Amino acid sequence: MKKQIIILLLLTISHLSFSQKTILWKITDTINNKSSTIVGTFHQFGNSFVDSIPEIKESLYKSELAIFESIDNIEQSQKMINKREKSFEIENIFKQKDFDALLEISKNWKVDIYKLKPIELRWKLQREFQKTICRTVIPTDKWHHFDNYLQFLAIQNGIKIFGMETDKEQLALIEKEYKYPNWKDEKKNIRYWMRQLSNDNPNLNNCNLSNKYRIFDLDYDFNGECKYDVLIKQRNQNWMTILSDLMKEKNCFIAVGYMHLRNKCGLLEQLRKKGFLIEPIELKPAGNKG
Repeated sequence: MKKQIIILLLLTISHLSFSQKTILWKITDTINNKSSTIVGTFHQFGNSFVDSIPEIKESLYKSELAIFESIDNIEQSQKMINKREKSFEIENIFKQKDFDALLEISKNWKVDIYKLKPIELRWKLQREFQKTICRTVIPTDKWHHFDNYLQFLAIQNGIKIFGMETDKEQLALIEKEYKYPNWKDEKKNIRYWMRQLSNDNPNLNNCNLSNKYRIFDLDYDFNGECKYDVLIKQRNQNWMTILSDLMKEKNCFIAVGYMHLRNKCGLLEQLRKKGFLIEPIELKPAGNKG
């Protein structure tokens, strides 16, 4: 009996260890006989990374419905921002040297920096750092956004897509999470990311998460608390009111940011509590090496 308990314990530990080495999960509704898949994305990875993991496309192509955080067209979101009135406060908050550096960094952006809110500018710089310094996107990538590429593949293969929120709602939630910061509040953060992008020796510790994600060295910490109350916890609660019903009706493919799958409030744990069977899908790291 003691030997059986030890074997069972070792098997459980082995399963938990393996469950941290994937970004793809099978979700089964055993009552309605529906099988869905959820992928935890890192938004800034390009199409070469996605293409290197055949299990992702296989799961997508088997689905009846592909569900994303948002399905707003990126050009429409850019137009939404560019329709705003210009704010020249950005010129007053930075020294001329810093502002000139920002103009250089943003010269090829599709959005006008005079129309970005402080937190939007900070996030834009962080995303640029991941793509260029951490090399989540490589020169041959046609698609620079993990989720947008999956949407393209779904449409190309005649799979209906569904968005759980709009880009406008996302921007509002980001502001709410950070308590609607002004330029003074965000000045230090923005300057930091500007200098990281301009520096010959950027702090590569900022690539730690993308590097771990690249090889699936992830900790889902299912017993931990969620760090972000609005961006993660609140949105997960909103999405669960939609997801569980859809997954009982159709075989779904779901793509959301990896952070939405972690911790007690994560979608995986919430679905488990609702009676869905949650199983990790084994993957072999092979993609974009940075």
